[in-house]
Amino acid sequence: MTSRSERTGPLVAAILIVCAAPVAASYAGDRPLQGVFSDTLSGSFYFTLGDGGYSGTLTPGSGYVASFQKELPPGAEARFERIYVYWTWSRIDQAASYPTMEARLGGPDGPLLERAARYADSKGFASKNDYFSGMDSYLLPGHSGDRVTVIVNNTADDGSTFIVQGTSLLNVYEDGGAPESSIWVAEGADLLYRSYGIPKELATTRVEFPGRVDLPRVKSARLLLVAPSAGFAREEIPEMNQLLLNTPGSGSLPPLVEPVLRVLFPHYQGKTWTDVFTADESRQIGIASREIRPFLRYSDNFIEVRDNGDYFQLCNAVLRVEYREEA
Repeated sequence: MTSRSERTGPLVAAILIVCAAPVAASYAGDRPLQGVFSDTLSGSFYFTLGDGGYSGTLTPGSGYVASFQKELPPGAEARFERIYVYWTWSRIDQAASYPTMEARLGGPDGPLLERAARYADSKGFASKNDYFSGMDSYLLPGHSGDRVTVIVNNTADDGSTFIVQGTSLLNVYEDGGAPESSIWVAEGADLLYRSYGIPKELATTRVEFPGRVDLPRVKSARLLLVAPSAGFAREEIPEMNQLLLNTPGSGSLPPLVEPVLRVLFPHYQGKTWTDVFTADESRQIGIASREIRPFLRYSDNFIEVRDNGDYFQLCNAVLRVEYREEA
């Protein structure tokens, strides 16, 4: 027989971990992605993982090379552009440490890229292999060309090591010949794992896309998510991750209003997808792409991404809402 204290132990552990979120990381959704770009423009976005793969352990002095082919319309102007480096297992021997790295454009002697942000997360409690994982966001200088090569070096002098899981390039661009679109970009690093007393309801992170949407004019709405380690498992795990869009009860409306809206608007109940990420052993960056137009709301759309045994870190979310021309 299981005692009451044994049954409540994981719940208590989960509560303690979540309450400690402001000062410590965890497997719960306690590091939500930050909005870094949003605008309505004539244009779109381009995203690619390039040719980089899983690096293995990078010791001091070693490097990692990735190249990207930018496929933008002629004359397109970049509005927001980033190189993302996804890293994990950053440590000195058996102790967690933040990676000491630099990124250069073109090669070993190329110009240093300026880091715009670093995001990191970890288990957040003492246990085996409690190392940092995260993502570094780098600015890409203008006129870098259609072919971009980046080398990432471990520049540590203390023997610390890390692994690069992959890299990517994101370009939000303006193009006079493109349809009018509203675009949101969010970035960060929220490590999610339904384990160690964290139930799936807490192994959930939320991404918000604030502002109004001209719903009657929406032609399409494409959501892109990037999550290192997602979608690849050596064991069969049913419904190992979930994407929830505008789910009732999670918004800011009064409780009595949502039942009425569900009757008046059939799609108001939102949408849930399972097993949304795809990845493989050589490229361990999970990608999810979904058309979400039927389930959009007039304002303040949001998603929730949930782990159910997959174990991953959500790092990027991009939403593009494309509009029809006004009559």
